[in-house]
Order: sequence, then structure tokens, then C-alpha cells
Amino acid sequence: MARALGLCLIGQTWTATSEGPPGHLLPFGSWRAGEPVEERKDVPGPEEFYKEYCTSDNGSGRPVVFRSAAVSWKAMKWSSDEYLLERFGSERISGVEHNLKETRTGGQVDGMVKLRDFLGQYNTTDIYMVSGVPKKMMKEVEFLPCLQCGGYLSFLDTNNFWMGRGGSKSVVHYDDQDNINCMIAGEKRFVFMHPSYKEAFEAHPNTKKNRFGWVDTDLDRSIPGYGAFMGKIDVDKMDLVKYPGWVDVQWSYADLHPGDCLYIPFQWYHQVTAQKGRSINVHVWYWRPAAFDAASCDDKEHQAATTFADCSWGYEPNGGHLGKVKQGWKKPTKCQKVKKSDEF
Repeated sequence: MARALGLCLIGQTWTATSEGPPGHLLPFGSWRAGEPVEERKDVPGPEEFYKEYCTSDNGSGRPVVFRSAAVSWKAMKWSSDEYLLERFGSERISGVEHNLKETRTGGQVDGMVKLRDFLGQYNTTDIYMVSGVPKKMMKEVEFLPCLQCGGYLSFLDTNNFWMGRGGSKSVVHYDDQDNINCMIAGEKRFVFMHPSYKEAFEAHPNTKKNRFGWVDTDLDRSIPGYGAFMGKIDVDKMDLVKYPGWVDVQWSYADLHPGDCLYIPFQWYHQVTAQKGRSINVHVWYWRPAAFDAASCDDKEHQAATTFADCSWGYEPNGGHLGKVKQGWKKPTKCQKVKKSDEF
């Protein structure tokens, strides 16, 4: 896809009574054309993944789509509510939120204890599940081959199971950890902005001087919601007069279909929209290893794929975004070694 020409709007001033710049009062990204992120039909090995994607661009990394990387997972059978209800209806879930369109102010839905509670209501209500992957379901979700060695599995933070009836929309935000997100059912679009926008995006948070709508609730507890995000913009109707900084922002995107997986490096700003229809995706948050552990890849030839159920979780560094084995820091996470012959 050819690179879109930049709009000559730098320094332009618009008044509240003018028509506004291109994309004004239209959905997020309408001010210019986006570019697709790289796609691969294979999954790179752990070392190539570390060098070419995790630590490229002076450490910023770069998103990449792995097409059909999860098609062989047992989790791909989660294609119907009937199947989920029969096999996992009694599994405990840890979070269901109000509002398919995220505001971070909706709060948790009462009475959502087991998966069947959610399945019985989500198709007729405006609720959305963001839960840890239920215990028995973790056995059916695998780590991609690019994570199987090299140190990634030593710094696992948490995992999530996202499910809705379609049409969900996230706020614009970034994550502190690296993220691999895999689509099990439905379709979603991920829109990305490079971390180089950080200084501009986050200047003068919570004030009218901010040109993008960035809020940080840790700096002002009177602001509704939690964390730091673009809390003043409407992703369905971008006010580019009130928040004119966006007209100069370049963005890229990835469209995920069932079986596709996406790598999102830490601190890449992103916004996610689910298309119409039932959607499920799972992801892993992990802290990128500070250094690639080549020695850990020596004994992987005869091991089966590692599942979420095989590993401990909960690592956090004592600062920064990288995982390290260091005295005084939290102990690394560990995974059981499963031989291929043990699967049968």
C-alpha cells in the first residue's frame, strides 16, 4: 500500500464555528489514511522475533500480524456459546464491564461469577467481558513459537479473555508490557500510533493545553476512570477543532480474523474496534526480556507447545518495562516442561 501524503495542516488554526479540518466529527483516524502493519504467514523463531520486532527501531519495537498462527489451537473450538456453556459454563470469571464503548467509568457488572452468567446476558445487554482466562480454558490456549524460549516465559504478567457481542470500542491508550493478542472468533481492527508521539500526546495532561484529550487519573483523582488514556475524545466523532493535534498524527492498523495473532510492543498507543458479531480474543501480557536468553533454546526440540495452564504468572519488574533476573526483584515465572509424547 502506498504511503499516504501528509496533510498540510501543521500550524493551522480552526475556530469552533468553522467547518473544521478533514476528519472533523468523523470516526477515529478519518483525518488521513492509515498504513497496514507488517503481516507474516509464519511465526518467527524466538531470536528473530526479539531482534526484528521486539527491539527494533531503537527499542520501540514494531507491531506485526501472524496470520493463522492460532488456527490449530483447541481454543478455536470456542466458536459457539453452546460449546462454551457445555464445557466451561461453571468456570469462574474475574471481570465483566458495563459499556461496549469503553469509557473506564462504567464499573463492573454485579452477579458475574461464572461464565454461564455472562453467556446468559451479553447478547441482549451492553456488557463486555475482560477476565483472566478461566482455569480449565487455559489448557486450550498456547504460547506462540516465538515465545517458547529466549526468556519470554520467565516474565509473564497476566492473561486476558475478551468477549462481547460485537461493536466494542476501546479508548486510546498504551500498555506497559509487551502483548500478543490472538483472535478466536469475530474480527477486530487495531489502530496504532508510534511511541515517538509520547511527549506531544501527554503534555499538559488534564488541561485545555493538551491538544489530544489525554488524561491521567493518577494526577487528579477527581477525574472519572482509571489510568492514563485519551479520555476526552469520542472515537466515533473526533472533535479536531477542540483537539487539533490529531491532524498531524500518522497511524497504522491491523485487521484480525479468527486464528490471527498480533504483537503489540509496550508503549505503542492503540485503539481497538470489534466489528459486528460475536468476538473473542485472548492475550498475554509479558515483560520483554532485557536480554535474549539463547541458552534456554537448547532443549526445546522435543517439547510440546506450552499452554497458559503450564506456567506461573504475576511477574513485575521493580521499575521500567523489561524483565530481569535480579537479586531483590520478583522471582521469574516458570513453566512445566511437557514432552510431545505426553500429549497422547
